[in-house]
Amino acid sequence: MSFEAAWARAAPHLDAALAHAGRTHTIDDVEALVRRGEAQFWATAKSAVVTLVEDDPCERRLLVWLAGGDLAELTGQVLPQVEAGARAMGCRRLLVIGRDGWERALKPKGFAPLARVVVKEL
Repeated sequence: MSFEAAWARAAPHLDAALAHAGRTHTIDDVEALVRRGEAQFWATAKSAVVTLVEDDPCERRLLVWLAGGDLAELTGQVLPQVEAGARAMGCRRLLVIGRDGWERALKPKGFAPLARVVVKEL
């Protein structure tokens, strides 16, 4: 399947994730990041993930920035692809930022809480 077809199918799921995250980017912004190779796009039939590589002096990690669609497909099909990709890119850790439900859904996959993020709108 072409990128365009996969993106068209996934965009509504990713746009919903952007809305939940506080709309820091438009879906067009995210597509541009993926096309420039600054973000990675992982998709299956009913779900999609966008990741970002983060490099610090002592570690490289892959951040699951946006995810949406069918939860069983995300955890059962997309996540293993993302993990393999993270290893191939030399990442030490895989991080997920999202709703509280992700913690429950990913615990059986070996994920554990690292920190809490709090926010105040200004």
